[in-house]
Amino acid sequence: MPTQGALFLEKAKGNFILQQRDIPTAPAGEILVKIHATALNPIDWQLQKYAFFLKDYPAILGTDIAGEVEAVGKGVTEFKKGDRMVSLRTTAHHFSSTLSFQNIKLQRLIPDSISFDQAATIPVAFLAAVTGLFGENLKGIGAGLNPNVDWPAPQQTGQTIFVIGGSTSVGQYVIQLAKFLGFTNIIAYASQKHHSYLAELGATGFIDRAAVPLDRLDTAVSGPVEIVFDCVSSVEAQEVAPKIVSPEGAAISVNEDERSEEAKAKDKTFFAVFATSFAAGHEVFGERLWAKVERLLEERVIQPNRLEVVPGGLRGVLPGLKRLENNMVSGYKLVVHPQETE
Repeated sequence: MPTQGALFLEKAKGNFILQQRDIPTAPAGEILVKIHATALNPIDWQLQKYAFFLKDYPAILGTDIAGEVEAVGKGVTEFKKGDRMVSLRTTAHHFSSTLSFQNIKLQRLIPDSISFDQAATIPVAFLAAVTGLFGENLKGIGAGLNPNVDWPAPQQTGQTIFVIGGSTSVGQYVIQLAKFLGFTNIIAYASQKHHSYLAELGATGFIDRAAVPLDRLDTAVSGPVEIVFDCVSSVEAQEVAPKIVSPEGAAISVNEDERSEEAKAKDKTFFAVFATSFAAGHEVFGERLWAKVERLLEERVIQPNRLEVVPGGLRGVLPGLKRLENNMVSGYKLVVHPQETE
């Protein structure tokens, strides 16, 4: 049986090891994807360092991929060999060269105008942003601003959104989606070097993170703020976000709520969102959302993150993750080409 290289996490809090594995087939109802580009995310080094979520080892990590369909299993009609697609992988992950998929609903074709590298920057960051803003408020997954994923979106004219970490991968998508939602004021907290680019994405105002400490942000923001979206997810960011948002608004964070019990007791709406559109009980929202991803890209409502390709194929994953862990990446996404592994 033909084999391929794959990057395994050998045990909990263990080392990554590059080994050969059998190339999977495409059983009935599945597709086999040749991975051309995979993006790195903080969760990848966090899973190694803190050993949460994973139960079975050795494990192959990773979440964002873009590639082309290599083979289709019996009964698959949504895709054909050669289709260009993007996906979020949430179970058996992808630091390898090919991958077999079971959940066809998590895949989406990409326009010819979007490269594989660009497409790989989309899934995790975009899903965190869109779930937090669009997701069903009554079911506790988001602010409920467009739960039906209507086009055009319901407009938030006259309202203000404040984005903590505007230059992060998630923050860039939050800004673009806020523009799609018609927010009049889209204020980003980010380093000054990123301001001009974030203005291109739709930001209308800025607070320089070098001028105002994170824990003092509430003193620098004036006027009613309907949404505060924390894309940094530190405890400091989570605790200051509800101080900024209006009583009737919502604070959103891209990580589980780590605030103090005293802060949690304050009467403000707070959502902790995760980068998945198919959480238990929310599958209908996920199906609506993924049905619109291709159109969002084609009509340039969203454009992918800026990126840097890390050389070395799968051997580039480890130095890339180390850069993420050491906060050495700002304003762009790191992308790896698994097929270039030697």
